[in-house]
Amino acid sequence: MQKTELMELLFTMSDRELYYKTNPDYYKSLFDSCDSIELNNQKVYVFKFNDQKKENAYSPPNPTLEIVKHSRYSTIPFHIHDYIEMNYVYAGTCTAIVQDKVIPLQCGDVCIMDTNVPHTICDAEEKDIIINILMDKSYFTASMLGQLSSNSIISDFILEAISHDRLHNRFLLFHCQNSDKLGSHVENLLCEFYEPSFCSKDIINAYMVLIFAEMLRHFQTDNNCKSANGKQNPILDILLYMEENFQSCTLQEVAQHFSFHPNYLSRLIKKITGKSFKQLLQEQKLNKASYLLNHTSMTIAEILNEIGYQNHGFFNRIFKERYNVTPKEYQRNIHLGQKSTPIS
Repeated sequence: MQKTELMELLFTMSDRELYYKTNPDYYKSLFDSCDSIELNNQKVYVFKFNDQKKENAYSPPNPTLEIVKHSRYSTIPFHIHDYIEMNYVYAGTCTAIVQDKVIPLQCGDVCIMDTNVPHTICDAEEKDIIINILMDKSYFTASMLGQLSSNSIISDFILEAISHDRLHNRFLLFHCQNSDKLGSHVENLLCEFYEPSFCSKDIINAYMVLIFAEMLRHFQTDNNCKSANGKQNPILDILLYMEENFQSCTLQEVAQHFSFHPNYLSRLIKKITGKSFKQLLQEQKLNKASYLLNHTSMTIAEILNEIGYQNHGFFNRIFKERYNVTPKEYQRNIHLGQKSTPIS
């Protein structure tokens, strides 16, 4: 499918959208057959991944990924679902309501909903094109985390926030209006999805990796990146600083750099990432060691020196705890074409 054909497909009003436009009360009985629960004295509908797949006219090449264009003029009641949903505003604007929070979305914005988060998307009219990418958790965990989180504690933090059901981070908001790459990646993904051919599954997965990688560059959240007074929370700057200085940085040194008390910094990191300063620093060193074992001919002794460890026995122990093999075995597996992944 060419991009001109894609745009025509996306912007042409479907029969369903025309019906919704002329019958605004259609929804009052449409969801009567859907399961629902009571949350905070409000009726919330329950959507299942398999039900969404059955309604889609297209036959996707991956059974754990679904892409649906949001129906314009539709009124969707508050609902939760058993899959991860990514709403990308391809054109125009819309409004996301998550629990009691109203979030205006502009062209280029992306909102990711975790499972069991009451929400709805509304105010989508003729010029507003919203693409909903639905991912079963097994797809997201298997296909995304393994390819995006191997060498960055920032990626680890963001991707874990997306993939794990944490009370402090039920949705993520990405402001990507200035990213031409993201729009192009999404268009390529849609062309492949709507008109699949040879190797489409692998190509779609590759575009998803590119999409998430680009989103990571523009990461913002309404929940975690703003403090109570509305100022930007420096957690990502802190993680970036740790990532760039992991060989030698200490909690006291990082706290001094950002003008925090060490105890406050320690609590802040633990609260937002769910991990201690020591854990994050150790993960970054292990990530770097894994990368060097995979992509260089450095000896293990040279790698220890590069990542800032002196104790060979300690390094062997924590490496094996993470990868289930020793560094030497890991290196040998690479030569044999075998891949060792971190233990969750």
